[in-house]
Parts: sequence; structure tokens; C-alpha cells
Amino acid sequence: MITDEKKALRKKIFALRAEMSPDEIRELSEKILAKTAELECFKNARTIMIYVSYRDEIYTHDLIKSMIASGKRVITPTCRSDRTMALCVTKSFPEGFEKTSMGILEIPEEKAETVSEEELDLIITPGLAFTLEGKRLGYGGGFYDRLFAKKRPDCLTVCPVIDRFIVDDIPTEETDLAVDIIVSEKKTVFV
Repeated sequence: MITDEKKALRKKIFALRAEMSPDEIRELSEKILAKTAELECFKNARTIMIYVSYRDEIYTHDLIKSMIASGKRVITPTCRSDRTMALCVTKSFPEGFEKTSMGILEIPEEKAETVSEEELDLIITPGLAFTLEGKRLGYGGGFYDRLFAKKRPDCLTVCPVIDRFIVDDIPTEETDLAVDIIVSEKKTVFV
């Protein structure tokens, strides 16, 4: 069953990530996100949604601050109980953010100015693993797949990933939507 295959792959990826030191993750994150910021689609995008990293994800906090400083309209997600996301306008970081029970920094939705999916020009997307064909293994909540289904067709999804988490295949279901661009420290793939 696909769900079980995904669970097994998630477990394997979490174990591999746990072997990496915070310094190694931070160093690779800097390289990967510097390459991301050089993409034409990033430079040309006015409204960019970006995830707020936590634990051992590609570290996005510095890029969020730099995007705000450069005048980009930055959007960060706040997860709702119905497994959708509020898309919150982010004018400062980390001021105004609070830690959720999961330990993720989010702007409380009731204090946020939000935008619709149609306003996004680019989505910088988290994931555990990716394939060169654009398959994405998320955390299992479906938040990003639901977002992808509602975005404009010209709004690209960019996925920063450490090269060792680009895998040969990921089991997918109908609701799993492919991503557009994968950026690792070693390669940039336009799917």
C-alpha cells in the first residue's frame, strides 16, 4: 500500500537527516538558498511564499529576513486544523511569530493579514525527499498539495533540498502534485 511505502521512506529519510549535524545542515542551507535566490523566477517574483524551517529542515530564517529587507512581499504559512494554510503577510521576522505545539514558528492567524493563493508568484516548498521528475515526499499532512491545487498555473514551486535526499522514486497518489524546480547544493533541476 502506498501509504505504508511512504511511511517507510519517511522513516528512512528522518534517520538520514538525524545523522547530519546542525552545522552541516546550516552550511548546506546557505549554499542551496543562495542558489535559489539567483533563480530568475525568484528575482522576478514580487510575492513569495516561504516555509519557516524548524528542526533539521533547510534553514530559511536568514532568507526570510533578507527577502523582507529587499522589499519582497513575503508570505509565511500558518497551519489550520482543517489541514489548509493561512497565507500570512510577513513584514518582520521573527517578531510577531509564536511557536506552535509542534515547535514551528507561525503568525497567529487572528493577528495576520492574509492573502489568497492566486496572489502568490513563487512558493518555496519544504519536503523530506524529491525525485528529479518532481515527485515530493512531504510530512503526510497534505497541506502543500492542497495549496498547489489552488495556485495560479504560472506560480512556480521551488524546492530546496540537500542532494542526498534526491531519491530515485517516491510512491505517489493522485493527490500528490509534482513540483517545478529542485535546488540542491550540487544541481538545479527544472522539472
